[in-house]
Amino acid sequence: MSGVYLVSSKPVEGGVPAEKQTFDNLGYSETKVTYNESSGVNIPEVKPMPDKPYRGMGKEDLLHFSSQPFWRRLRMICVSIIILGWLALIIAVVALVLVYPRCRDPGSRSWWQTEAVYRIYVPSFKDSDDDGVGDLAGIESKLDYIKDLGFGIISLSPFYSTALSTSFKTGDDLAITNHTSVHVKYGTMTDFDSLIQAAHDKGIYVILDFIPNQTSDEHPWFIESKSSSNNDKKYFYNWAAGTTSPNDWLSRYGGSAWELDTNRNQMYYFQYRSQLPDLNLRSGRVLDELESILDFWLNRGVDGFNVRDAGYLYEDYDLRDEPVKQGASGNNYNDFEHIYTSNQPEVYSVLERWRKFVRAHNFTTTEKLLMTSIDGGLDVTELYSDCDKSGIQMPLNDGLLEKHSPCDGNCIVKYVDGWMNKVPSGKWANWMAGDEYSARFASRFNATFINAFTIMTFLMPGTPVTYYGDEINMVGVPGTANEWIRQQPMRAIMRWNNSTNGGFCNDTCTPWASIGDVSTGNIQDVLTNLIKDLMALRAEQSFKVGDYFVAVRDSSIVSFVREFDGETGYLVAVNFGPNSETRDYIGSHDTIPDKAEVVLSHSSSYSLEDEVELNSLEVGPYGGVVVSWDYVAKEL
Repeated sequence: MSGVYLVSSKPVEGGVPAEKQTFDNLGYSETKVTYNESSGVNIPEVKPMPDKPYRGMGKEDLLHFSSQPFWRRLRMICVSIIILGWLALIIAVVALVLVYPRCRDPGSRSWWQTEAVYRIYVPSFKDSDDDGVGDLAGIESKLDYIKDLGFGIISLSPFYSTALSTSFKTGDDLAITNHTSVHVKYGTMTDFDSLIQAAHDKGIYVILDFIPNQTSDEHPWFIESKSSSNNDKKYFYNWAAGTTSPNDWLSRYGGSAWELDTNRNQMYYFQYRSQLPDLNLRSGRVLDELESILDFWLNRGVDGFNVRDAGYLYEDYDLRDEPVKQGASGNNYNDFEHIYTSNQPEVYSVLERWRKFVRAHNFTTTEKLLMTSIDGGLDVTELYSDCDKSGIQMPLNDGLLEKHSPCDGNCIVKYVDGWMNKVPSGKWANWMAGDEYSARFASRFNATFINAFTIMTFLMPGTPVTYYGDEINMVGVPGTANEWIRQQPMRAIMRWNNSTNGGFCNDTCTPWASIGDVSTGNIQDVLTNLIKDLMALRAEQSFKVGDYFVAVRDSSIVSFVREFDGETGYLVAVNFGPNSETRDYIGSHDTIPDKAEVVLSHSSSYSLEDEVELNSLEVGPYGGVVVSWDYVAKEL
């Protein structure tokens, strides 16, 4: 009843005491002995363990062999291989993430890059009170027209208080007597505030002209400065001792650039005419006064400034004579090399100072814009970025303002490359064809050329700048030879309709200038509708942030590709010739496919959504075709 004991008869080896001997059951299956009262002790048959693994092993045999050292080591090796494989995979994925080219960030574009500029000569745009002079309230009444065209920025000519003249026509926009007040003919400060609010409500930004180079001789600053040689503003202007000209400098309008003032018994300097004395920007007090003017308008919600006549802000401190060009008489302004009266090094520094100033006044998230002309021989690259600092965002491209017909594809390529090659990496181009100092675009070129030029410049990288009336091909009107007075051929009254005064004011008022007209054969809706279509294309990502690659270019065709990773690709082909032209564009850029879809067709036989073969794309006379295709990622 105490149990069953299995006793081996195997002799004790080596004289080891029995109590210290141990035995294993290697070679035998584990056996369980049982007992019951009826049958007594039940000892199962002892089954020997197999010598090697076999197919279909039972649990006992499997556990037996798997616990052997060989199989344990094999399991550890396999587990180690799996772990190492996973680690290698993780390392490979991390390495690929780090070294594989990332999808480019499209970045962001500021409002002045995505919108287009509509330049307004204020007295000629729209008269709201029928006194014959355009005004701020008149501009506000036409904001919907500007917005409907697709323009998001308006740039206004000077509307500040100026010196009185015999008539409004003979007045000078730059003869400013107060930089922070509105000329009575243009309205009131309440009108200005209303215009700003209405423009912003419609998503339109407002740019003002900033006149830092000169004032009227009736400005309180000059009146005090000339009162004596020892007063609070004695250094506000450029004075030279003595009663004769200190050098050979000439005014841009001819004659000596120095004028004697009998009160101080000294000479003062002027770039344009004696009624417009030049400010002395080397005076810290003058710079403070100019910044207070910027501050005044920024606080009223202005979005930026067009700095006028920047190239002439400084003159040589030592008043050295300018050299006469070889073979010239020295009697005229253009006879001289103007190395001491224009493009002085200080210009770039003061523009950078003003850029920092307006940036510090970003009361909202809206970036403030600075534009400027490049007159006076300014270096465009330095204007964009003086010593790698933030310079002017938009030096105005005046390269076409003096061009006249004819101008073919080669002429346009020279114009485009001449500016694109000046734009530093990361900076922004702009394209303009008219302003209030140049002959009207439609007076220099016919309507068909203007359409082709518009297609190209609105789809190039950069901001288009359109002078009021150019969208309806207005031409110049009779004017005067006196360049400084208001009445000029390119400042015609805007024609809104075919009424007596063109819708500028009522039919009984007397406009201050002649009513503008469109050139012979021009149809207003052709260009305005084209502009609207181009504005819609400009909203596409590839035109907003995409790369620019030249394609086919010759004496007639100017074409280029706009594309960005993952976005629709576009080919823009413009014909600047009088005949239809067919070209093979495949291979001119590596992403151009065999076929593409027409998304814009002007003076062309194609219809929208046509699928066209790009090895034989036809563009009509002075026409343009834009085609698109789905982006296909290139293999690395």
